[in-house]
Amino acid sequence: MHGIISVLTNTKNLVKELQRILPNQTFKEVKTPENDADFKQSRIIIADFDLIGPHLYDLPNAKWVQGTWAGTDKLAAYLNKGEPNFEISRFSGDVFGRIMGEYVLGNVVNFERDFFRVRENQRGKLWCTEGKIEGYRSIGDLTFGVMGLGNIGGRIGRYLSLLGGTIYGYGRRNTYDDKEYPFIEKYFTKNTLKELLRSVDYLINVMPKTAETTDLLSDDILENCKEKGAIFINIGRGNVILEESLIKALDNKWINGAILDVFQKEPLDKNSKLWTYENVFITPHVSGFSNPKDVALQFQKNLTYYEETNNIPFKLNFEKGY
Repeated sequence: MHGIISVLTNTKNLVKELQRILPNQTFKEVKTPENDADFKQSRIIIADFDLIGPHLYDLPNAKWVQGTWAGTDKLAAYLNKGEPNFEISRFSGDVFGRIMGEYVLGNVVNFERDFFRVRENQRGKLWCTEGKIEGYRSIGDLTFGVMGLGNIGGRIGRYLSLLGGTIYGYGRRNTYDDKEYPFIEKYFTKNTLKELLRSVDYLINVMPKTAETTDLLSDDILENCKEKGAIFINIGRGNVILEESLIKALDNKWINGAILDVFQKEPLDKNSKLWTYENVFITPHVSGFSNPKDVALQFQKNLTYYEETNNIPFKLNFEKGY
């Protein structure tokens, strides 16, 4: 037993799932953290990063905060006094890789088989096999560049490779673990980014928000995509490219379309030109959401690991930002 484990979240039914999966632990849903004595005395806390942020330096007994999200950028805004006196772990593992892999796979098939047009044809009772409806490319015909080879990017690459896709990887390290990622046929770094852009049919950004990733695809670098006309998929963070740079790439037909789940500013402004493109598909940051059952199961695994090793899994590296 770890005393009262405080839960500070907007994820519905999370406490219920935690109690179901870990009946021997005591969980308390925190609604007013500034006035909750149990919260301030808790050793273990499960929390949304934007909700725990204002209280980072007011938790004297905390040893471990388990986040409910993979992304940590909303937490970074509150780290103005250095690292807190406890460790923080991201909600990571196979879960996000699975559901975000589903998002990528579903959208690729939709784009390649032109299902939006098929639906319009159905409304008009039109039997039509023109264009990509019949002349589509399968996953096995395509080359995918996966930018970010963590748990999520690795799982996405593995899914696509199992269906015959050619997978190229991109990362900040000079090399990658070919035993962990045996499906990667070529690996690229910042020095060879332009070559990657010239080589892929789909460019998939899964990278977190860091100083290194900010504006990595901004300005005119996507001009290197024009020969193959890549589709850009962004399920990482919106900082990787300025909106005006993305619009320029679309207007100049350097890329043939975009599937966008994250943006520089969210919600996306109603006046943004991105809404107007027929070859752009926009979703409201839902490619990987925190399902209460998944969060509870992952916390169960993490708690077991913590009890057995006294170490925190998926620990936030404050220097790297993820």
